[in-house]
Amino acid sequence: MSRRAAAAPGCETHDMVLVHRVFRREFRLLADIVEATAPTDTEQVTRVSAHAREMLAALHHYHRYKDELILPKLRSAELDSTLLDRIQTQHGQIDALMRRVDSELSEWEHQGGAETADLLVEGLRRLHAELTEHLRLEEDSVLPIVAETLTASEWAELGKRGMASFSRGRALVFLGHIAEEADEREWSEFVRAIPAPVRLLYRVFGRRGYARETALLRRDLRTVGKVVK
Repeated sequence: MSRRAAAAPGCETHDMVLVHRVFRREFRLLADIVEATAPTDTEQVTRVSAHAREMLAALHHYHRYKDELILPKLRSAELDSTLLDRIQTQHGQIDALMRRVDSELSEWEHQGGAETADLLVEGLRRLHAELTEHLRLEEDSVLPIVAETLTASEWAELGKRGMASFSRGRALVFLGHIAEEADEREWSEFVRAIPAPVRLLYRVFGRRGYARETALLRRDLRTVGKVVK
């Protein structure tokens, strides 16, 4: 489990650590899910492809909003630019891997075959490895600086933009992804910033929808001996 990022009063960054856990988990599982999916199971192939594209889009928006909202503020604070340059370079490298995976998803979805699946699994595993290294650097070196530099409202804008990139129903499902990674204390603190009507919608609809969706996505993993957590 990632360590809790230090935070100055008014700027708590641990919510982003939870999001990082989701990205690490889902891209790791996606490789295993694709590997376990029979090429003749067109319904599952379509389901997995849709989930993969949603995760790719979420990660793309996450990097875009950091580049637009966070990194310029850190640069204006006259911090050492070496770290920030490295972060942006990694964003570019990960974006290139995401484009490769998106292309391989299309081939897997429309052509099938073991060779196509193998290429997609390889791409997903490489993306997961690069992303894991990148997110670790952010948690160890960037989030502590963010906590000391940004105001609470400046930091909150990143989360607002991220959730706004989903439709309302998909945002509720993404909350389920976060809830799976959070312990009781972390979840209590995370949902404190969510409007009460959204919390209610999640309890009534989102939690159940997430459980149903992930059960279908991960149904073949235990059959082939893969560990979900």
